[in-house]
Parts: sequence; C-alpha cells; structure tokens
Amino acid sequence: MNRLIGVERILISLLILTLLVLPISGSNVDPSGELEQIRSYSRIYEFDYVSWTASALARKLIQGGLNSERYLTEVGKHNLVLEYLDLSSRANQLEGELTNLLTDPGQENRVELERDLRAELGEKNSQRKSLAPYVEQILQDQINTALVDLGMSVGGQLLPPVLYRSEPNSYALIVSPRDEIRQSANLMLVRGLDLDQIISLEENIEKNPDLSALVVGIGGVGLYPSMIIESPNLDWLVHVISHEWTHNYLTIRPLGAFYGASPELTTINETVADLSADEIQRRVFQLFYPEFLPTEPEINPSESLLETELEPEISPQVQIPLEEPPFDFREQMHITRLEVDRLLSEGSITEAETYMESRRGLFWENGYYIRKLNQAYFAFHGSYAADPGGAADEEGADLGSQLRMLKAAAPSYRDFMRQVAWKWRLEQFEKLFESVSSK
Repeated sequence: MNRLIGVERILISLLILTLLVLPISGSNVDPSGELEQIRSYSRIYEFDYVSWTASALARKLIQGGLNSERYLTEVGKHNLVLEYLDLSSRANQLEGELTNLLTDPGQENRVELERDLRAELGEKNSQRKSLAPYVEQILQDQINTALVDLGMSVGGQLLPPVLYRSEPNSYALIVSPRDEIRQSANLMLVRGLDLDQIISLEENIEKNPDLSALVVGIGGVGLYPSMIIESPNLDWLVHVISHEWTHNYLTIRPLGAFYGASPELTTINETVADLSADEIQRRVFQLFYPEFLPTEPEINPSESLLETELEPEISPQVQIPLEEPPFDFREQMHITRLEVDRLLSEGSITEAETYMESRRGLFWENGYYIRKLNQAYFAFHGSYAADPGGAADEEGADLGSQLRMLKAAAPSYRDFMRQVAWKWRLEQFEKLFESVSSK
C-alpha cells in the first residue's frame, strides 16, 4: 500500500509540473516576430494543452479506481481489448459508408439508408466509448509490465509509468523556411478541422514568401498523460503509446531535455523513441498477444537443397519477362529528400519546389496520396530515421543507421536506453558511434 501511495504522489507531482510548465512554454515570443506572425493565423485553431491535461488527469484518477485487474482474467483483458478494436474498426467502416452515401449524387433511398447507418454508428460509438477507459487501463498495465520485464523499473516501479488518453484525429501545423528544411513552428491544432480550413490556414501563412506550411495528422503527442489518436490497429496503437512513453522517459533525462537544441538532437530523440517502441511493442505482443507475432517461415532442408542445386532448363529462344520491382516508398522518398537538399543548398528554391511537386505525382500514381509535398513536409517527417532509407536518413550524418548499429551492439534494450538517455550533445553520440564501429 505504501508503495502505491508513493507512486500516486509521483504521478500527481509530474502532472502538476506539466500544468505549470505548459503555460510558460506557450507564452514564449519569438524575437524575430516570425512565430507571432504565424500564430496570428493559427491562434484561433490552436490546441489548449492546459485544459486537455487537466481533463486527462481527472480521467486518469478515475481510471485508477477501476481496478479492472480485480474483475478480469488475463484472457478477459485480452478479449476486451480486441472487442474494443473491432468496435473501432466497424465505426470507421460505417463512417466511410456514411460519407459515400451523402456524397453519391445517384444514391436511391438515401433517407432510409442514412437513418440506418447513423443508428448503427451511434450504437458502435456508444459501446466503444463505454469500453475506452477500461481498455486504456489494460493497455497501460500491459505496457508497464513489458517495460518492467525489459528491466526498465527501479525497485519494481517505472519512472514515469505509462499513462495515455485516446482521442479522435488531431492535427499539427508545421512551418519551415522555404530556403532550408527546418521547423520554424510546430503547433498542435484543435480537432475537427475540415479540409477548407486546413488549406486556408496553410495559404494564409504562405502569404509570407519565405515560409512553407503544412497541416499534418498526428498519431500521438508526448504530453503526460500522452495523447494517442484512436485506432483499430493494435500493432500501431501499442507502438505509438510506447513511442510517446519513451519521450516521457527521455524528457526527465538529458537527451529529452535537449530535444530541440539542434536538428540532429531532434532526430536522435525521435529515432530513439521509434527504436524503443519497436522493442516494447515486441515484448507486449510476446507477453499478451502472441497470436499477432509474425511467424517464422518453416524451411524444409530437402526442398531448399533441390531449389539451390537444380536449375530449370530454359531454351535460349524463350525470353522470360522480368517483373518490375515493387514501388519502394521509403527509398523513393529518401531520393527525393536528397535532391531537395541539394537544390536548396544551391539556392534553387523554385526548382526544388517544382521537383517536389513532380515527385508528389509519382507517389500519387503508386498509391501514396500525399496532399502536399513541400519543405514543411520534410521538416516534420525528416526527424524520424529509425528505418533504413527514411527521409531523415541523410548521407553524411546517417544518424538512423548509426543508432540502429548502437542498439544492435548494446547487451540489452535497458543498456541501450541508459546509454543514450544521459547524452545531450552530438559529439557525445559521435564518440559512441566511433566506439561501436571500431569493434
């Protein structure tokens, strides 16, 4: 009991600290006036962090009294999470059907069909919302258990514990200079913006000829409790919760405290968060959802031998057409980023923007419907270098590859996290990378 009281005191202290810090950080004025110019257009759409955090705190305190572990077995918790995800998936499907119904000019029996769709959608959303607090508590407990299993606790307790609140789709405004890829602003916006409002906001900011703007959908925000966007995808959900928890973990340690000190440290923070989330997600699935783990392919040695030793007899007159390799989004985006960086470094801003628009057409043709590809797009997505070939995986720095190599060389996930969390300068990481590459 004393241990539980101590944990609650830690949580409340952290949350109160968040409430105190948010208003201060939000009141900073950019000396150049650029941020204030941007906010003159975005202020009416900006998200209220303080009110949301207070509301999330109240919800977490209520959830703490649910004690779902007293009433549900592990199998029951597992099934409740999957039931919730099925409800979310069906609600998403119904919303899509309703949108299509309302926009189809040739639709017959519209009134009757709309009534039935809205009735079922309302029922599914009501059921989903009633289960949401329990599912949040279950997933928090499962991820906390996985982290303890990974050796991240001190005296059996995590600092901070995993806390999150799910929310509908949310957006952030990203602004970058046109002559380089860099975040001049990253402002979270209120939920429920329509496309006309989004485009109008971007165009108003881009009246400044030196700025590039983009409103992007976000998966989560590293507040405490974290804000996580609702999804019926368990794989994605656990990964994003774990990613945002890692930011919470790093924030009270030097690496996270220096998150925005340089573009390189921002990339390191985001990449570490993704690598961490991969490890946590894998352990959660091993412990609680083993049926969703990828299965290893079974290889029959005799069949393998036949395949390698026996070559088919092909007549030289018969030409077998070669299949085109599948479109690799990350590789093509990496190529795009490198060329944009080159053009901007030469001062060829218009050429870079023309090139980005032509590449957007290529992505669109291959099923990647990017609404807008500009400097702000890369300023946002370029901070994530956890996967090979990503936009931020730039030649020269190649921080993504180096961090992956550093993690692979670490004895454990715990050792990797403790190794990186207490570094706050690029040169410290460079020494780490050198020590690993020299082995």
